[in-house]
Amino acid sequence: MRIGFLSPLALALLAGLSVQAQASSDDSCYPDWRVSRDTLDPCSNQPFLSPGNDSRVNLRLLLADKKNTGLTPNALSEDDLAEGFGPVPFPVYRLTLLGSSDTEPDDGADTSSTAELDNLLQPLGIKREDYTTAGEAFVTGEGSRCRSNDDDSATAFVRQVVKADMPAAERELLVKARLQLLTTCEWDGPVVANAQQLQSTDGQQLYTYLQAAADFYSGRFAEAERGFSAARSSALPWLKEAALYMTARTALNQAQADAYDADGVPTLARVDKSALANAEQAFDSYLSAYPQGDYSASARGLLRRVYWLADDGSKLAEAYAWSLTQASDAQRNVSEDELVEEADLKLLMVNSQPVKTPMIQLVSDLMVMRGGNQPTLSRADLEKQKALFASEPELYDYLLAVCALYIEHQPDAALKQLPQSVPSSLNYFAFSQQTLRALAMEAKQDWKGAQALWLQLLPLAKLPLMRDQLELALAMNYERSGQLAEVFAADSPISAKQVRYSLLRNVAGPELLRQQIAQASDPVERQTAQFVLLYKDLLRGQFATFAEDFKQLPTPMPEDKLSSSLGYVYSEGQTLKLFQWNGEKAASGYTCPAIAQTAATLQTEAKNPQALNCLGEFILRNNLDGMPLEQARAAGSLGSTASDFKGATFSRLDGYKQVIGDAKAPKTDKAYALFRAINCYAPAGYNSCGGQDVEPAVRKAWFRQLKSGYADTQWGKSLQYYW
Repeated sequence: MRIGFLSPLALALLAGLSVQAQASSDDSCYPDWRVSRDTLDPCSNQPFLSPGNDSRVNLRLLLADKKNTGLTPNALSEDDLAEGFGPVPFPVYRLTLLGSSDTEPDDGADTSSTAELDNLLQPLGIKREDYTTAGEAFVTGEGSRCRSNDDDSATAFVRQVVKADMPAAERELLVKARLQLLTTCEWDGPVVANAQQLQSTDGQQLYTYLQAAADFYSGRFAEAERGFSAARSSALPWLKEAALYMTARTALNQAQADAYDADGVPTLARVDKSALANAEQAFDSYLSAYPQGDYSASARGLLRRVYWLADDGSKLAEAYAWSLTQASDAQRNVSEDELVEEADLKLLMVNSQPVKTPMIQLVSDLMVMRGGNQPTLSRADLEKQKALFASEPELYDYLLAVCALYIEHQPDAALKQLPQSVPSSLNYFAFSQQTLRALAMEAKQDWKGAQALWLQLLPLAKLPLMRDQLELALAMNYERSGQLAEVFAADSPISAKQVRYSLLRNVAGPELLRQQIAQASDPVERQTAQFVLLYKDLLRGQFATFAEDFKQLPTPMPEDKLSSSLGYVYSEGQTLKLFQWNGEKAASGYTCPAIAQTAATLQTEAKNPQALNCLGEFILRNNLDGMPLEQARAAGSLGSTASDFKGATFSRLDGYKQVIGDAKAPKTDKAYALFRAINCYAPAGYNSCGGQDVEPAVRKAWFRQLKSGYADTQWGKSLQYYW
């Protein structure tokens, strides 16, 4: 039976490919710029132990400390930058090892098992007719017992046949039989047609093993178990070891034979518990006899499957902890990335019972402490777990602090569970303690105390992503405590570009923007500040200051596209040349002067019909409706406090309504205002022009007015519908 089961890493990678394939759709990943959160957002993780982190990130933070190493985030990709990411917050996939497409061709000797197998066959005068193996028929991560029917296992067997004491004819029979079996996982009858020709002891024992392997791959587990049990009595060391290992594998496959449906989805209640117990005992026996054996890494990996099928969370947690923190690469059957994914899917996401492994229990508890509709872990629940953390009581204290801050909303109680001083060095756990401490201070409005702590931590932030988080936290502190200028002071420790850009475009007032135009060392920051200043001057009715600020545009005008610095995602963005726009060649037939002239007109005559229409035309022709500078930030995130740039934002619809309501407006101006106001609701009846919505009856009246009083204008003639 072929079991179509994708490993956790394969599922994660497929999900990642889906995200990348739809990078410009709503399925893309976007950052939520905040440090403290209690709801899950896999796109917005922080390098401290947080309920809002993906569980895989929290697990990796603890693993990094266990190994005295830092996280190894992937560099920001073009897609990451296009989606507005900086170093933090970060999506979970940035901590997953990415394959490289830039590897150079290997011109050295082929040391693969395929090459070794060919070398073993050559002295025997045997040549492979088919290099396709049955084990290759599965995508990466797809589970099947047949995956091991590959060149590796065939080479191991042939190597023993070559070394064994038997006549050449027997050797040829066994080798050819193994090559035949290598191409299929469905074998009926004897694997060697003339088995009676095998008279030597070694030949007969190797044949017994090979026949058992054919039965195993074909799903005849009872026959396979008898064959492997017989082969275990062999005097050949490899055969004895391999047969013991395969006995355990056979019992495991027997246990799960009826557990999977046609789509490869398991139902644990259908697992054969007796066979599963036999499998566990057999794997334990193998590892006891061969702790460093050829199949020890595989045996430990399959034991995890045994624990998972048995729904034994404690044993599974211990197995993951050992594999992740103590095992060498050679002792693991999969990579660390795959182990993290596997632990998340097979344990953390499904287990609801306490486990005896503090690291795993902490990650599990943080998941349950998330907000939303899921069950909340209470202090009483935590107190029942105290004994589980006896070997690492600091983890228990941390959980109590998280509970106090995020569930009970008692920052003073949280502070009592945390260290009262800063250590001389920071690993990720100590960093988490200090982060939670500062967040508790901010929760009680102690901005100054938290600010001092953030600053104290900066020189100690040596591990990857720590400083990035601190800069975000300090910037948010300055913003919320009314000290925004400190972010942009000459001696500011905040250099994170995305953080600075966000505050400039969302919160900064005119004076701070002018300051950064004059003194910012980053040319993108200078141009962003100048763009935001001119845009908000213009759209918020500051026409006199627009005229003065317009004079400061550099010559020649920069042609650099400003995209993510203005909040655009997957867009070419805008340049400062926007403010040189001239509407003389408008496709609509309604001509306008340069935008600077329009602003000058509105400065002296705020209700000038043509100027109001032309300001709307400037917005329309440059795709500025709903542009990022006008989009509200999520409450509590960076840049979400009130802007220091005063004044309401002009909307095209409100401008058109002013012209429509102006009894003295020239015919051309009013006709165009009617035409454009109606089109604000094209093609689906939703307002795309901003401002206060109007009812369909009003739009109908506008349409009738245009078609009757202005029927002889080009816009009265062309418009056939209202929406």
